[in-house]
Amino acid sequence: MWNKKTLRTCLFWATTLICSPLYAVAADQVLATIGHEEIRSHDLDLAIASSPFNTQFNTMDEDEQASLRGDMLRRLVSARLLALEAKRLGMDKTAAFKHEIEDVRMGMLYRAYMDRLRLGVTIPADTLAAMKRQFKGDTNGLDSAKASYVAIQFKEEKQAALQKIQQDNNVRFFESRIQPGIKPDVVLMEGDGIRLAYGDVVDTGQWKQTPNPEWIKEQLHNRSELLLVSRAAEREGIDVSEQHGRFVDERLPALLLEHKAGEWVPNEESMRAWYVQHRDAGRIPASYHVGQLVVGSKDEAESLRVRIVKGESLFTLAGLYSIDPVGRKQNGDMGWITEGRGMPELLKELATLKDDELSAVIPTRSGYHLIMVLERRIGSQKPYEDVRDRVRQMMISQNLPAYLGELEKRYPVSWNVMVAQPALQPAATP
Repeated sequence: MWNKKTLRTCLFWATTLICSPLYAVAADQVLATIGHEEIRSHDLDLAIASSPFNTQFNTMDEDEQASLRGDMLRRLVSARLLALEAKRLGMDKTAAFKHEIEDVRMGMLYRAYMDRLRLGVTIPADTLAAMKRQFKGDTNGLDSAKASYVAIQFKEEKQAALQKIQQDNNVRFFESRIQPGIKPDVVLMEGDGIRLAYGDVVDTGQWKQTPNPEWIKEQLHNRSELLLVSRAAEREGIDVSEQHGRFVDERLPALLLEHKAGEWVPNEESMRAWYVQHRDAGRIPASYHVGQLVVGSKDEAESLRVRIVKGESLFTLAGLYSIDPVGRKQNGDMGWITEGRGMPELLKELATLKDDELSAVIPTRSGYHLIMVLERRIGSQKPYEDVRDRVRQMMISQNLPAYLGELEKRYPVSWNVMVAQPALQPAATP
């Protein structure tokens, strides 16, 4: 079952994985098995490398890295469960899905071909030497000039390459056939082993009337370029199968969730009813700009409180005496604290203080605090219309853990990170 216990176990294993000698020497360790499929350490590394956290990963401490790896591993297992179920339901066999992934494959081939073409653009030695003389001592100017030259040359190279591809494929366009009431099967482009009909270019289900002819021509040439260049890329040996496979693996879980969302969030009325029962979804909590001084004993705190009441600055004293390193560095200015986040003892007191009023001494596990509200933002409640998208996402998130638990019964998950300690693996879902 995907609950907090399972997550904690994942995080424990991830910590062990990243800190253990086994991880350091294992080339590609199996981390988890879902049904008959495996998630390996290489898969986890790829997931982290493609995440927004990749650039920060090496700056994190071991606990933070372990937490991130654990979260990523959990996400990978969830995605694999969803993908397996999507395949069982035949979602990968539908015409719409096949059309979508083929378009993506052609797009990947197109980009790879153009990247190769761009890399082939070089600046002649005499031209580069002239640029260096012109922009001597101006690195930014030189870089800009080089980039501009490459962009112009690439545009010319691209145009020449497209013309050659069209000639090699004996491509012919029939733009005169674009007339009001045109039928989906009317051929608008034809070549050796290739053709495009009006229905391949324009979604006739979306357009009840014939769109602007010039727009149709633009779509025709764009689609033709994509098709021809992707074929040329394949002929030149460009292979995008690995990245295309990753896209399919990512798309199937999303496709299944889109389908399930229709069950979990059937209509607008259900969303409004859910919001009535979960008003916190639209709650903007109060927040407080706080000044704070923390010391190690109650007597010292009481003494400092007397000094502040008599006119000394809490901020000056915090910079001198606070045992909180951050607070001391910032002279007691703790910035904004949001209602519901932070130490309960302090939050309770903040709600009762007036602006610029000094609190009594507040004991916590961190020490003895004196706090003051410098300014505040009053909490409020957003109307349903402002949080509609959030409500939908929260309804989906509310249903997802139980659904993943059902899938785990169909595709048993085996955690293999701690091979030597099987007793630490998650208990099977009853």
